[in-house]
Amino acid sequence: MTDDGAGALAQLLRARPRLVDSAVAAVLVALGAGQVMAGDGAATALIISIAMTAPVALRRRWPLPAVLIGWSALFVGEGLGADVTSQGYAPVIALILTVYSVAVHAPLRRALVGLVAALALVWGAIPFAASQTVADFAFTGLITLAPWLAGRTIRDRQLRITELRRLARELEHEREERAREARDAERSRIAREMHDVLAHAVSVVVVQLGAVERIMESDPDKARSMVASVRATAKSALAELRFLLGLDGVPAAGPRPSLARLGDLAEDMRAAGVPVELTVRGPVGGLPPAVDLAAYRIVQESLTNVMRHATGAPTRALVVVDEDAVRVTVENDGAVRPASRVNPPERAGYGLIGMAERARLCGGDLEAEPRPGGGFRVQARLPLVRAVSVA
Repeated sequence: MTDDGAGALAQLLRARPRLVDSAVAAVLVALGAGQVMAGDGAATALIISIAMTAPVALRRRWPLPAVLIGWSALFVGEGLGADVTSQGYAPVIALILTVYSVAVHAPLRRALVGLVAALALVWGAIPFAASQTVADFAFTGLITLAPWLAGRTIRDRQLRITELRRLARELEHEREERAREARDAERSRIAREMHDVLAHAVSVVVVQLGAVERIMESDPDKARSMVASVRATAKSALAELRFLLGLDGVPAAGPRPSLARLGDLAEDMRAAGVPVELTVRGPVGGLPPAVDLAAYRIVQESLTNVMRHATGAPTRALVVVDEDAVRVTVENDGAVRPASRVNPPERAGYGLIGMAERARLCGGDLEAEPRPGGGFRVQARLPLVRAVSVA
């Protein structure tokens, strides 16, 4: 038989274990019957031999009944004077298989019942035999107990292997789940960054181009200056996007967004028509990168919202850096349009949700709400001791 044929046969046998048991039982029945017929050929011995060997077919599905039937046949046969086991080894092999199987395939309580029943039946049959020595009890006890112990050992090993496989599947599932969460987190991070970069840049460009359109004929020099500012804003946004997406593996041409660049951000917003008053208290250098980037983006998004919904409204941006946190406050005095109010999550977009998520990932919190006297306020607190990198 070729290796492929042997492998296919082995696979078939593993897939159909009960068929294998039936085949083994048929072989043992035939051998046992042949051994009896080769001897005195007594009908009683033949029936007892079949009763001892046929239960092998049940050894997996009903292991305890297989033990009880086979070993009871031994007891009855010895009581009737039919010493079947002395006429061949097929019945002995069958008995060993059934007691081994009850240990492997049955729970402990049923396995113990099978062992006790087998010992009781085999020892109970000894008084009917010609020899009744201590050695007979010891030998029969050994051939009964040894396969049972071997079966329990194999069962325990199989259970450990099954448990290890289960744990391996759980670990693999957990690894896949962590990988999926990491991918989702990275997608969310990129989405937030792209929103912040594009929303700010596009809003500035739209406002400035609107102003250019209005003054193109009356003040062409200023219009050209504003067009240059629009071009610079677009180039800066493109550089940030290239850095964010890692295009060509080339870092951004300009400095990374940081609280140290808030002055440039304020100038851009003033040029776009937002009269912003910027105040920074405390050292902004040496902050954790996650906190530094999150604070900058919160200020940027808040000012972009002012430009969208309350252009021209006096706006104040305050950043306070102390020993334990960075505190950001952006508020304006203009009338807040309905679209800028806090909406349900499905309508809020990435703006307010993105700011709140940035604060949360840094271990902080954010509040965004209309001011009682008009306008809108955004307040965020980003602790410096529990920051987690979001960049």
